[in-house]
Amino acid sequence: MESLWKSVPHGNVKVTDVYYDEALKIDVKNMLLLDVDRLLAGFREAAGFIAGLDADAREKLMKGKKRYGGMWEDGMIGGHTLGHYITAMAQAMANPGLSQEMQAEVAKKLEYVIDALKECQDYTVGTEYEGFIFGANLPTKEFQENPALQFDNVEKGLGEIFTQAWVPWYTMHKILTGLNAAFRVAGNEKALQVANSLGKWISNRTKKWDKETHRTVLGIEYGGMNDCLYELYQINKDLNEKNSNLCDSSYEEFKEAAHCFDDETLFEKIFSGKENVLNNTHANTTIPKFIGALARYEVDHNEAKYLEYAKAFWDMVVLHHTYVTGGNSEDEHFGEDDVLDKERTNVNNETCNTYNMLKFSKRLFEATGEKKYLEYVERTLINAIMASQNHETGFTTYFQPMATGYHKVFNTLDGNFWCCTGTGYENFTKLQRGIYYQGKEKMLIALYLASECKMGDYSIKQDCDLSKSDEIRITITPNEGRTVNDDIWLRKPEWICGKPDVKIEGTNEKAEEKEGFFVIPNDFLTKETTIVVRFPMSISCTNLQDGMDTYAFSYGPFVLSARLGTAKISTTSHGVAVSVSASRSVESDHLKVTAEKSVDEYIKNIDKYLIKREGQMEFDLTGVSKDLVFTTHYNQYKESYGIYWAFEC
Repeated sequence: MESLWKSVPHGNVKVTDVYYDEALKIDVKNMLLLDVDRLLAGFREAAGFIAGLDADAREKLMKGKKRYGGMWEDGMIGGHTLGHYITAMAQAMANPGLSQEMQAEVAKKLEYVIDALKECQDYTVGTEYEGFIFGANLPTKEFQENPALQFDNVEKGLGEIFTQAWVPWYTMHKILTGLNAAFRVAGNEKALQVANSLGKWISNRTKKWDKETHRTVLGIEYGGMNDCLYELYQINKDLNEKNSNLCDSSYEEFKEAAHCFDDETLFEKIFSGKENVLNNTHANTTIPKFIGALARYEVDHNEAKYLEYAKAFWDMVVLHHTYVTGGNSEDEHFGEDDVLDKERTNVNNETCNTYNMLKFSKRLFEATGEKKYLEYVERTLINAIMASQNHETGFTTYFQPMATGYHKVFNTLDGNFWCCTGTGYENFTKLQRGIYYQGKEKMLIALYLASECKMGDYSIKQDCDLSKSDEIRITITPNEGRTVNDDIWLRKPEWICGKPDVKIEGTNEKAEEKEGFFVIPNDFLTKETTIVVRFPMSISCTNLQDGMDTYAFSYGPFVLSARLGTAKISTTSHGVAVSVSASRSVESDHLKVTAEKSVDEYIKNIDKYLIKREGQMEFDLTGVSKDLVFTTHYNQYKESYGIYWAFEC
């Protein structure tokens, strides 16, 4: 059984929206400024110790470089950034949005990193560590004598992050995922060799686990180890079917190793649907586990229950733990079901969670064809991912506060290698993913974003900017001598206000509605054809389950936030060397309604009181005790802001 839809390949789509294009380029520019020898330093040091090199030889292998500082890359989670970096650079190398010169520069850096990791891995051949690569700090002689000691400690249940183990399997997930991407997206064959050798090291380790050890390992954050191992299995399986000599003959072991990271006790617990089963769980530990559950179904459709596990978890998170932007969590954790207003603080919406939920949703759509996943993708891409970048510096957020009056805090170029810094690198090199999907004799335009999509028989061009106009112009052009055999499907957004208008070449031909999509038959596409779509937008109001009079506002797909200025901005440290917003620019987020007799009446008539300025995405809120100016939240990166406001009479 094939998936219902497949995302159009990464290199076939170019985003032409100016704002998104700038986001890509500034992200890549920052990555190119990084010293990859410093990101590689830990890997080279570990390889040197494994090979028994003396201090001078290790120093030479490390090219005299040290890990970046900041308590992350020079800590026991060191190496996670390089994994993200490889994925992001592979995506950038294959991204048509970059110039040939920039792509060449990216390709050169990526090849250098992969060559270096292969060299590190070669030092392990013939040792007990064969295939092992890792970049974490080695703080004591005990770690230097055994660079895999973190993994030993995890198996013993030891998890003190500065002296014993800081989620080494989580870090390994980032490394293996990066290697997979370097082959799958960028075509680097050496990356697959490294991945396969690393996969064997992982497989050999998981084979030794008894039931108690297995249970212990699953209790400590391990990212999406199941996901990346299933992916490695599928890569090799596909190569085997093509009789490629790149295939590793023992690839079935990767599937078995992946299954060792399937937390079936958790899967069944979530599938039960009981209340509050996510309460107090670490969100970014949990979300990747269910992406891995979906991955098991993706590689073996006989495992249909794993798809059900994934769907049940997604519903639980989105329906009971998610803010209007698409983000979730408070201080990295899920709370009780439907308790969101009480958990609005300065540390909501960890960016890693958003990254993972977006990836999860796209793949769930491919597997099911259910439109709700695309609605979430649009909302979250615009209002959480695009909202996570400082558009002047390209730096990204760890948290996005939902408490009114705080501001976004961003990393720096070489001082904050947080987990969310790594996912931030990835986010902006793959903005074209999820715009177009191909099914059997059909092509879906899932997101309305200025872009170009080139297929074998035809091309698609979208001209639109929903922040300026509700008009979307879609041009379908058959390639010379080719025929468009696909029907064109258009997602009907849930935010439409009023009657949508879909015209084919200026006619009044009505597109058929099917399963929440408009369908343009290929009969209309015998020559270059323009489809003009209008999706009327207006203000919508969203409250919180535990705050019925606490509202956020959106205009079409855009979440709005109030501009609250820069006067009271300050930061403080939180957790392990994470910078967060420290002070609120307002004493209260309560607004007294003066224009209506009740909050319900005010919200019912919000179009009277939240007025869009002509030709701008600026909105004036009146009829309350304090006039406010709202704008699109995604480009609020300078000021304190307020998304949610509590109304009272």
